[in-house]
Amino acid sequence: MPPIDNGTVIGDDAEEFEVKQYSASIETRHLEDTCDKISGLKSREDVIFENANQYEHSCNYSFKVKKDSVAEILAIIEALNPKDLNESTFTIKNLIEDYTSEADILKKRLASIEEILNDAIKAYDDISRLATRTQDVESLAKIIDSKIMIIERLTQERVYINSQLERIERSKAEQLDRLEYVYFNVNVLENKFIDGENIKDSWKNAVKLFVSEVNETVQDITVNLVALLFVVLQYVIYFFIILVIVKYGWKITKNFWKK
Repeated sequence: MPPIDNGTVIGDDAEEFEVKQYSASIETRHLEDTCDKISGLKSREDVIFENANQYEHSCNYSFKVKKDSVAEILAIIEALNPKDLNESTFTIKNLIEDYTSEADILKKRLASIEEILNDAIKAYDDISRLATRTQDVESLAKIIDSKIMIIERLTQERVYINSQLERIERSKAEQLDRLEYVYFNVNVLENKFIDGENIKDSWKNAVKLFVSEVNETVQDITVNLVALLFVVLQYVIYFFIILVIVKYGWKITKNFWKK
């Protein structure tokens, strides 16, 4: 939907171009049932869905309703106890007038191009006949090249304007179609007082965290213990080396003094 035009509206017929839309936000403990009640409106001929999305913990819908059926559809939504239900009304008169004005300008440009194109073709045909009678081959070749270039340029411009006109007319038709309907945007969110899935997931996460912390503690103890054993072993080896050195050193010293 285009943004609301807050500019000044000229004239006293703005209400003839009014568009109304409702936005509803619903919180429910029974997500599937609530979403089914909204999506069930698709089967009605006076309701046209434009967008529908369903997720694990929410759903949202955008649809338009024939004006004669708005009160009934609104009652269905109100029965679902929406947390928020907002109504907005705005006019698209300026937008329609802008489309109309732009289309008129393009139509005038298109008519002018058609006239120039026809005149150019006629003029070049006259010059070509004259050049042919005078057997001026060089001039005839230049005339033909120039004619082709101008016709191609004007033809491309005509195609471009036609595409612009089609876009504007299509957009204008879409906006005029909005005058026949009232638009609804409904968002539904699951909100359980006791959510078994969340509780189960919470326990799973807590157990995983506990196991991870215990594992980390055991790893730290094991690694540190092994490291301590290596340090002790290192000092034991140093002790025995020193002991051997002292023992044999003492023997050597005793033998030396005896001699």
